[in-house]
Amino acid sequence: MKILLDANFVVSCIKQKIDFLSLTNKKFDEKIEFVLPVEVEDEIEKISKRKGEKTRDKEAAKVALEILRLIKPKKIKLGSGNVDDKIVDYALKNPEIVLATLDKELKKRVGGARILTIRGRGNLEVV
Repeated sequence: MKILLDANFVVSCIKQKIDFLSLTNKKFDEKIEFVLPVEVEDEIEKISKRKGEKTRDKEAAKVALEILRLIKPKKIKLGSGNVDDKIVDYALKNPEIVLATLDKELKKRVGGARILTIRGRGNLEVV
């Protein structure tokens, strides 16, 4: 199973102390392959360095980058343009993918695609 990671999902998991690696492995009976758009990685990198960003968000972004380096996700290039638009295009063209996001607008735009999201305290759910 391929899970496409969005920036807000990864950073929010860190902030909420959710071990999304372990939880996804428990939730799914098949091998998990995380897919990380380089544009999403760049977005997390910007959060970790942005002036005026909350310290908690910056620290969570730094930890997220460390975790992403450890898990070595498959990196893909979505191309130029709006990142959310490119994520929607990718999810719609690859129906086998599960999109890990908390972005309400993104969830609406991907229609019938499977979404991995945070539910309650420390739980992940596919909707």
